[in-house]
Amino acid sequence: MKKLNIYIGNSSNLLFFRTFDIGIKLLLICMIFTFNAVITPLLAQQDLHFTQQIFSRMNVNPAATGNTADVDIFLLGRLQWLGVDDAPKSTLLNASNYFEKIKSGVGLSISFDKLGIGHSSTDIKAAYSFQLDLNDKWVLAMGVSGGAFIGSYNPLANSLVDETERDQMDNYKERETVVTPDFNIGIEANSLNWTLGFSVTHLLNSESTSYASDRHIYAYASRAIMFNPQWDMLINLAYMNRNKVHLPELGVMGFYQRFIWGGFSWRPDVVNKCNPSYLSVMAGAELKIFRLGYVYEFGVGSNNTLPPNTHEVIISFRIPKNKKN
Repeated sequence: MKKLNIYIGNSSNLLFFRTFDIGIKLLLICMIFTFNAVITPLLAQQDLHFTQQIFSRMNVNPAATGNTADVDIFLLGRLQWLGVDDAPKSTLLNASNYFEKIKSGVGLSISFDKLGIGHSSTDIKAAYSFQLDLNDKWVLAMGVSGGAFIGSYNPLANSLVDETERDQMDNYKERETVVTPDFNIGIEANSLNWTLGFSVTHLLNSESTSYASDRHIYAYASRAIMFNPQWDMLINLAYMNRNKVHLPELGVMGFYQRFIWGGFSWRPDVVNKCNPSYLSVMAGAELKIFRLGYVYEFGVGSNNTLPPNTHEVIISFRIPKNKKN
């Protein structure tokens, strides 16, 4: 079976083309289903946004499940506005595997988000992707994930500023947790130097509530440029839409010997004429089967009112396996 390596960042992110002769009808079915989800009307919660999402996209696009030849474990932690009381804290775990015989990737994605005083959410999904060869240069993956979105509010986490508020607190003594079914769908196409993706998360939810997130739309394109055996560069364009929220992102990363990397990303507030904008500076290294990465994020512009001390850390590793499974 012929395989072509696709480089999207470093040696542990080598994708493999899988030749599988299936008609284009499956592609059309997936595109029609996704399009119907998008044109459904979009109506407080928002998906977690991570700068280093380029290394593991399974939680926002299930089509990226199993896009490496090895078992991949990806763990990310994000601390916003460190030092501020009750500041948001987020954690993401993605685990995936690819099975050559059935041309499929399977995985599990778990995310936890502490939204503020007493509010938190947990999203747990099993993911599946099916991959087919379009021609000698392009591979298409179609994915779906499903599970539960768990929203929770604990009123006892609030501190009383004024004793006159105690009567109001007594009306909300018990912690409340709401569990709703949750599904994502997406497609992703890869060639030697390109990655193109489109996905919809929270597919069934047309409205956001205090305990569930509404529908998000994602689109992205990445271009790998190989200058020489020593240096590579990755340019990434991404876009997220949720109701009236528009979040574009431009990222540039440089890689030296596929061992260390560094770069930046820029997320402008397009609704307010790019004021404020958010810049992220990143650096990382890969040590055999382990990958370590760090991001420092800060806001710029006269309208920026957020503390400039958001941190993001990734620790991931891959488990080599027999490619004949």
